[in-house]
Amino acid sequence: MRFRMSLAMAACLLAAGQTAWACGTCHKTPCTYTQPAYQCVTEMVPYTVYKKVWRTEYDTVQKTVMQKVPHTTYVERQRVVCKPVYDTIDVPVQRVVCKPIQETEYVTQNYTVCRPVQTTTQVQSCEYVPSTSYVTVPVKKCFLHHKSACGECKVVAQTTYTAVPTVKDVVTTTFVRECQTRQVPVTRTRYVQEVVNEVRKVRQCRMVQEVVTDRVPCTTWTCEPRVVTKQIPRKVCEVVPVTCYKKVTQMVPVTYAAPVEYAAPAVAPAPQAVAPSMQAAPSKQG
Repeated sequence: MRFRMSLAMAACLLAAGQTAWACGTCHKTPCTYTQPAYQCVTEMVPYTVYKKVWRTEYDTVQKTVMQKVPHTTYVERQRVVCKPVYDTIDVPVQRVVCKPIQETEYVTQNYTVCRPVQTTTQVQSCEYVPSTSYVTVPVKKCFLHHKSACGECKVVAQTTYTAVPTVKDVVTTTFVRECQTRQVPVTRTRYVQEVVNEVRKVRQCRMVQEVVTDRVPCTTWTCEPRVVTKQIPRKVCEVVPVTCYKKVTQMVPVTYAAPVEYAAPAVAPAPQAVAPSMQAAPSKQG
């Protein structure tokens, strides 16, 4: 054991003294080997877990219980009630009324009348009575001598009025007051008391006893058996598989797909599924 430790220490000192190591792959110093590029990929890996789940089940249970059942019977009971009865009767009534009596009598009345009286008198007056005569009248006169010219005369009808005394009858009307008598009717009203007999309707109330029969309910309770069906719940435990996912990180080398040439009429081919296969393969570093 001590020998091995001394060999390890010697190797360390030797490595510290040398400047470079030779590559184990290409056997060159420095190494010309290029390691491939890796990428970190996280995948969701499914796994199954069993869980306990409680569910409710119902059991049908029939049970006999005692139930109260009512039984109603009616009992007749009589009671006396007072019932109002209204009667209408005729009651004679006397009352005093004042009856008007009209009396008409004629009374002599004096009144004054103006009666016209005509009187004829003779009155002397003068009237003018017209009379017509024909007179020769010159038509043209000389302005120098103021004399009528010879041979220029004209006959003209001349009317004259002559006063003639006449006697006329003049009728004069005068009013003479006279006192006359006439019969004027005068109406007088007097009231006379009179006893009138009437019959009035009077409503009277009287109480009458009446027997009334009532039906009184009497309820009795009896217990009768009854079958009752119930649903009783109970819990049942069962194991159910549940799928869960966990994150798994892996280092996967990066692969580059070869370039694909595209022709004009042709459809591009599907890419090669290289990366998933490489991802699925576990790496040494991972």
